[in-house]
Amino acid sequence: MMNFDNSPSNNETSENSLNFTYNFSSKEIKNLALFLRKNQNQIPPSLESFARQVELFIYSSMSVDEVEKFYS
Repeated sequence: MMNFDNSPSNNETSENSLNFTYNFSSKEIKNLALFLRKNQNQIPPSLESFARQVELFIYSSMSVDEVEKFYS
């Protein structure tokens, strides 16, 4: 599950943030992580923090070996 709230983050300046909650399935989050990794050169700066959080979530839910196989 990923939660987004309307609290200011370190990356925000004068932008208003919005609240968005979505419960990702394991398959969805893995596919999203792979998609973001394969397209990392095309991720706009405004989505870099989101992409990083997805990657950190994957890293925290898998062993090092699993992550290496996953991204291979």
